[in-house]
Amino acid sequence: MSNRLIIAAVIVLPIAAFALVGDGIPSSLTSGSGKVDTTLSEGLRSSPDSTGVQAGAAPDMLPKNGDSSGVQQQDSASIVMRFAGDCLLGGHYERAAAHDVGLAFEGFTMFRDADIALVNLENPVTTRGRKVPKTYNFRMHPRFLAALTEAGIGVVSIANNHIFDYGSEGLFDTFLYLDSAGIRYVGAGRNVSEARRPYVLRKVAQSVGILGYYGGGEAPGATVKRGGVARRDLATIREDVRSLHSADSSMFVVVILHWGTELAEAPDQAQRAFARALIDAGVDAVIGHHPHVLQGIEKYRNGVIVYSLGNFVFGGNSRHTYTTGIFEIVLRDQQPSYRFIPIGVREWRVRVLEGKDAERVLNNVRSLSHRFPSTIFTD
Repeated sequence: MSNRLIIAAVIVLPIAAFALVGDGIPSSLTSGSGKVDTTLSEGLRSSPDSTGVQAGAAPDMLPKNGDSSGVQQQDSASIVMRFAGDCLLGGHYERAAAHDVGLAFEGFTMFRDADIALVNLENPVTTRGRKVPKTYNFRMHPRFLAALTEAGIGVVSIANNHIFDYGSEGLFDTFLYLDSAGIRYVGAGRNVSEARRPYVLRKVAQSVGILGYYGGGEAPGATVKRGGVARRDLATIREDVRSLHSADSSMFVVVILHWGTELAEAPDQAQRAFARALIDAGVDAVIGHHPHVLQGIEKYRNGVIVYSLGNFVFGGNSRHTYTTGIFEIVLRDQQPSYRFIPIGVREWRVRVLEGKDAERVLNNVRSLSHRFPSTIFTD
């Protein structure tokens, strides 16, 4: 049992920060005084090396240096990126962990030494809101954000089919809690501009831009005046990629997609065509999730397509022991290298697999990848 201390904090946010967003802000989000009462855990922190802003920060919350793109700048020769699939620290996980919020990541350090560690956050972060009509509704208590920050997860994609499970109130709470925790997010926002805003990391002469999208009908698309997700539309993504490359023609662009058929071990032809069109449009890596199982990895032209990373720590069902993986990209001198890292989850605890256990997972992903003309395992 962890001895982490849960504390309560009152965060005062300027009302002006929301005045420019339009009528998408629920009136219940703030009191008349502009105070929002939030319960946070010990360990929530902002990135100490950040020179930018959260992906959802409002205009008057931007730093005075004029950098409004959610940019981090660091000094090092390479950029290490590690991506995992669906993460939901609520439901069955919350009941199992109780007050040990960091149960899943105790002793797990793989994210801490990465420049970018990203998961799909498959839930709103809230204790409020009403369930929208659907079969499964998920949410995560704000205290579990400490588990993400302590694990080293600094970026999440929230473009998925569960981010709106508790309506606008849950959605906007999520932005506030993630901002307060110093966790950057892509794929959803208080309006369409924020939803399409990239996360950008710059290190010396290299840069990475990350975008997130969801194309299903379980979360509303963001508009000029309404919060929601960034829609998975090819023309939209091409425009966003062009914007990144206009700022830095050598930027390494990653697109996160929540897509596919649940439990399917292979993408369908429409997904393959869409992913390849993204690579043709200048995307360097496509990272997918939603099927809850691993799928194969395709090399196409100069890009890589990871169709599904399956579940990471997923409290949406009672299954607490299984295998999954992390996809690693290391960028050195503008050249990427790839690695699939086998991961085991045992009674909700994450660990890196070794030996025969690791080889079994690798063999499975190799087999799933052989349907493609080129993979990371054959080149």
